[in-house]
Amino acid sequence: MAQRGYEVSGVDISQTAIEWAKERFLTLGLKGIFIQGDVCNLQQFKADSYDVIFDGSCFHCLIGKQRELCLAEIRRLIKPEGIAVISTMTGKPKDPENLKDFDSDNHHLMRNGQPWRTLKPLTFLEEEISVQGFSIIYTHLNHNPWWDHATICCKPN
Repeated sequence: MAQRGYEVSGVDISQTAIEWAKERFLTLGLKGIFIQGDVCNLQQFKADSYDVIFDGSCFHCLIGKQRELCLAEIRRLIKPEGIAVISTMTGKPKDPENLKDFDSDNHHLMRNGQPWRTLKPLTFLEEEISVQGFSIIYTHLNHNPWWDHATICCKPN
């Protein structure tokens, strides 16, 4: 997007990822704002200021209330005519090793006894997004050997 002249901002909880993004943009001669932060609390950004918000496979990393908080922040930041793109893991794991660590009641992939990823069935995922004030305009499901991956485009109601 930056190569096409759009203003770009990026947020990641990992300072290392932020440094990589800054280095990449510097190498390509591009401009962007990159901050280390929590996608559940983005008060440093002004409401109704983004035409497009792209979740690059972060949503499935959020557990419980974090998911609602993240969607609320997306809803707050996106312009009324904006589009949000959510790229996320969905459905039960297919790999036997991951399947044995899957809590199907809560849709959590577990690691060391703790929820590590949220893998809701696609219909549950779409409902979760809709309940938070979005209309889904497009869904694409990509089947993979380990778990399926959904791309969901939505707009604020």
